[in-house]
Amino acid sequence: MRIPIPTVIILAVVVTLTSWFIGTRKMDFAKAPTPEEFVQIAKQWEDGKPHITPLKKSKRQLAETGEDDSDQALNHGPSKKQDQFPEIDFDSSPLLSEHGVLQDKGAGYLSRFARHLESIGQAKHALLAWERVIDTTYPDKNERKQALSAIKRLKSSQPPWNPDPSSGIQLTLQAGASVNDAQVLKRALEIAAQNMSTASGSVVQVSVKLSLGKNSNKQASVVPIALWLSRPASATRTTQAETSPVSFMADASDESILNSKIQVGVYNIIRKQLATETSFSQLAEKPDNANADELIECYITRLMWREFANSIKE
Repeated sequence: MRIPIPTVIILAVVVTLTSWFIGTRKMDFAKAPTPEEFVQIAKQWEDGKPHITPLKKSKRQLAETGEDDSDQALNHGPSKKQDQFPEIDFDSSPLLSEHGVLQDKGAGYLSRFARHLESIGQAKHALLAWERVIDTTYPDKNERKQALSAIKRLKSSQPPWNPDPSSGIQLTLQAGASVNDAQVLKRALEIAAQNMSTASGSVVQVSVKLSLGKNSNKQASVVPIALWLSRPASATRTTQAETSPVSFMADASDESILNSKIQVGVYNIIRKQLATETSFSQLAEKPDNANADELIECYITRLMWREFANSIKE
């Protein structure tokens, strides 16, 4: 038996209306829901909605919006651990060898430590830390360049390490030459000696002594010059202690050339002495693009000056 289509439509409408009437006959659609009912409705909607994981934004989208994708950051691995720097009593005066205990941590760590000290306004300690990069570690070319630049910059703003120059270790810069006019050579020696005293922070005080020989060739302007450093005899020594000499050829009438040659000679004397008598990191034999003043001012640290002077023996 087939039911006519109009009858099916009528029955479907009747069933729908009956169900709606039964379900809503006690509801008041003209009355606003209470706050509690709002909460219940929101909860039912939240529980029933589909939860779709949002797509990650591209790097370009993140850059345009200025947002940070933390999930992507995590995928790059853990962030680099920050350095733990030692605590320092800034109220106490540091030693000239301060921060030397950090040498095993390497040049990179000491460089970061020095920059940290500068950032908190501790220039005195920062200069000492930069010096430890030079004299106790083995920095690469870039690390050495940064340290030398910082030392040069900080030294100009710091007072001498030794506030009483007369109490500095006494050294004598000696030269031997056969020249017709000794005045030019003597002035060049005095300038170099003053640069040495200043570069050491008055840790050492340098005087000069010139030993002259007869020049058989009065026309010669370029002559051999011998250079060495000595310490005066003490109460326990009857003779002065000296370093091995270095020799070079120079125009004895050109003060500028003489001054440069003398400072390079002093640097080589100290470099050899420290290499044989101390445990400092070895100074470069011929630093790149360094002028004579920089060799004396920056490459030799104040601690090196002191230990060099103390290492001079009979």
